[in-house]
Amino acid sequence: NTVPDFYYCNLDPEGHRRDRNRQDRPELSRGTVDFIAPPDYCDAPVTDPCYVFVVDASYSSLATGLLDCALECIRQSVHELSKNPRTRVGILIFDEALYFYSVKKGEPRLDVVSDVDDAFVPVVPESVMLSLSDEKAVGAVEKVLELIAKVHLNETKLPPNNCAFGAAAQAGALLLEEFGGKLMLVCSTLCNVGAGTLQTRNDIKLYHTANERNLLVPHGSFYAELATRCAKTQVSVDIFACASSYMDLATIGALSRTTGGQIYFYNGFHANKDGEAFHRDMYRNISRYTAFGGVMVIRTSRGLKISERYGNYFAREADEMEIPVLHCDSSFGIMLSHESKLTSKEACIQTALLYATPDGKRLIRVHTLSLPVTSALCNLFRHSDLDTIINLSLKQGVSQILYNVEPKSARRALTQACIDSLFVYRKYCSTQHSPGQLILPEPLKLLPLATLGMIKHNLFHSGTQVDQRAFLSAFVGSMPTYVACSFVDPCLFSLTEIPDFACVEASDGRVFLPPVLKLSSESIKDDGIYLLDDGRALYVWIGDQAPQKDTDQLFGLVQTEEGGATQLQLLYDEKANATSLNARVWTLVGQLRRNCPSFKTISIITRNTHTGASLDESQFFDHLIEDAARKNKWHSSDLGSKKDSVCNMSYIDFLCYVHKKIQDKFF
Repeated sequence: NTVPDFYYCNLDPEGHRRDRNRQDRPELSRGTVDFIAPPDYCDAPVTDPCYVFVVDASYSSLATGLLDCALECIRQSVHELSKNPRTRVGILIFDEALYFYSVKKGEPRLDVVSDVDDAFVPVVPESVMLSLSDEKAVGAVEKVLELIAKVHLNETKLPPNNCAFGAAAQAGALLLEEFGGKLMLVCSTLCNVGAGTLQTRNDIKLYHTANERNLLVPHGSFYAELATRCAKTQVSVDIFACASSYMDLATIGALSRTTGGQIYFYNGFHANKDGEAFHRDMYRNISRYTAFGGVMVIRTSRGLKISERYGNYFAREADEMEIPVLHCDSSFGIMLSHESKLTSKEACIQTALLYATPDGKRLIRVHTLSLPVTSALCNLFRHSDLDTIINLSLKQGVSQILYNVEPKSARRALTQACIDSLFVYRKYCSTQHSPGQLILPEPLKLLPLATLGMIKHNLFHSGTQVDQRAFLSAFVGSMPTYVACSFVDPCLFSLTEIPDFACVEASDGRVFLPPVLKLSSESIKDDGIYLLDDGRALYVWIGDQAPQKDTDQLFGLVQTEEGGATQLQLLYDEKANATSLNARVWTLVGQLRRNCPSFKTISIITRNTHTGASLDESQFFDHLIEDAARKNKWHSSDLGSKKDSVCNMSYIDFLCYVHKKIQDKFF
């Protein structure tokens, strides 16, 4: 690129710029640099960080305890957000009408809009978007929350069962139109009145048929158009789907997918069961470092081009990715392809992100990656990264499903990609070995296992509840790389055989995890207790003959509500010694939950007993992907033909299958 004359510098004897280590030239020695954006990069002044909470108050919300839980979360969120005095917060409640809570002369005021076919804001947005600049302002928000509880948690009045979710989302977007920011939608049921009304499409008769894939295609254009308007006004949408029934996440999920948002899904929500996860997720959402008004451009060296982009963003221009809100859990993927021959010894990929910080600064963050160009395929395999390959493979598979491709076609593509990659390595990088051997590159030794985990995952199979599959698709779309491996290849730990060195915090703060067990039923013993992490949740399996002293330390029966049934739970003992089993297990749980995009709940599984958790025993064993699939796990129509029989294979059988396919390519 052409640069100004003042940027030129003499070279040293080694051919490097003499100023490469100067503090005012960090871009010459650092891969990541933040620059202060010049005025001509700013179309408009940086606005205050704004958050609008839109909460469902319909009958299902009150019956499950969602509204009460959400109000308490908002109260805690306000105190966290008030650490930045520039922050503004607004609250909107909805059932079959819209309830706007504003503050005038220090007192809360309620305005009701019953016309939900054409939503509008009946007050000045500034009176709803309350500043958190001082204690008095925070107190005004507290008064609003007290008024909301008084109006909507009134036991003498039965709330309506209608839900104007579409109109509420539209009104929330209008509130943020002048500010930009985060729109946080908390809903419990399908939108059945007003703008954006949806129909129940969850027809189980369509499961395992060619028409099932249509259930994952968004219905209508309302939410897609609303998402586009939000993205253009720098509004990001996060959805807390606290489902009491079918919600059509495939349709409303467009709001998050287009605006850089995130979806949280609590299937069969009840405050007693999911309240902790809801609290933790919302707290992390508002407390993690967040940037606003992002515009990202990626460029490459000559000879390379970007063929595909993955992630939650809005593509206004062909080469620009608009991301209204970014945070530490945001993740994007790109696919590069060769446009012409690479003539230099190095190829560069550079990402420039224009964004605004919470304290009002406009910065440009530049990531620069310089990679050596090689003609030896061995070098390419030697430096490959399995986690990245899994992440991009999942994103490719999900994008195919979103474009109405059958799951079995996506599975075939994943299997074929694994075979082709290992065939190329075998043919060009491992010629000295016998043709009868299956040779795997060192960084990709677990590629066949990861591929088997992907093709066995419910995401790529019909018959899974539609909202669950839509959520999994959304989760994968923005999934960070470090989550990908455990998502398809779960981690299994024995809690009764933790080594002395593991799960104890060392003097330097480090914690070593116990050995990971083979994902096979051979690893499971009747006298053991096991913890499984699938990247989204934690599951504890208790053997019939587990030692009584261990179960007494770890578990107890807890009554989640007055007069309700008791449930078996993993108990935390505050007085336990750091080396006790209880303390070690909770240290392990803490490490597995650390820095995750969403809170990992713990489900307890006991043999022949369904504890009310999300998995029964047979589904727990389905995570043990090295075993052959249990009988009748997959529907015959889902498998389609013998080509898809790999879904039923054990890991050993799959390795033999891959090896045979590689050998077939040689002859």
